[in-house]
Amino acid sequence: MDETHGTTPAELATGGRVSAEHTGRSTPRGTRAAVTAVIVPPVAWVAALGLSYVVQDFTCTAYASNGAPAPSAGVGAVILATDAVLLLLTVAAGLVALRTVRHARADGGRPLQAFCGLLGVMLAVAFGAGIVLIAVNPLVLEVCP
Repeated sequence: MDETHGTTPAELATGGRVSAEHTGRSTPRGTRAAVTAVIVPPVAWVAALGLSYVVQDFTCTAYASNGAPAPSAGVGAVILATDAVLLLLTVAAGLVALRTVRHARADGGRPLQAFCGLLGVMLAVAFGAGIVLIAVNPLVLEVCP
């Protein structure tokens, strides 16, 4: 900082206009990525849980009310495909969170982004395991009893 004028060298070089990347403050894009990486895994897990129940309950009830045999293999395949997509979404959120941690540490320490990144990685692992357990259910148990 220039003691005579109260400006930083970056402000002098840019005529007083300094962007967030020059000052070391967190950028909205980085903060958005960190928050998204925290929110996506639990939402994906809730979606996997809800969709598996809705698909299974709706299909089995509809076929049972008509007296027809339920397509257990088809229902299981739909649940597995849905869970696979949601698991990939969770893994992608975990990778974004890991990238956020690395960028936050490399940029001279952005504690909020680093915390959100670490939290996002942990949530991606935990909720990813939950999605895997939901996906295993149709493989182990009977889909439409």
